[in-house]
Amino acid sequence: MNEFKIGEYIIYVNGDRYEIGKIKRITEAGAFVWYHEGETAAKTPFDCMHKLMNAYCIERTQLGGEEGRRMKEEEP
Repeated sequence: MNEFKIGEYIIYVNGDRYEIGKIKRITEAGAFVWYHEGETAAKTPFDCMHKLMNAYCIERTQLGGEEGRRMKEEEP
């Protein structure tokens, strides 16, 4: 099992590039992650994802567009 949860922010490591993303959906082999303002998520393998430990500092992002913002509002 993986340690990631829906709605969490991650850092995606792709060679020498790093991107911030927000997890939309989790599968057995990876997660679908928003990396931009659109509502399309990209399948990302777990071994390229790292949790953001200080993600609580990010109040609001545009990741996931309207769907991503709704997800944040629905969190307890």
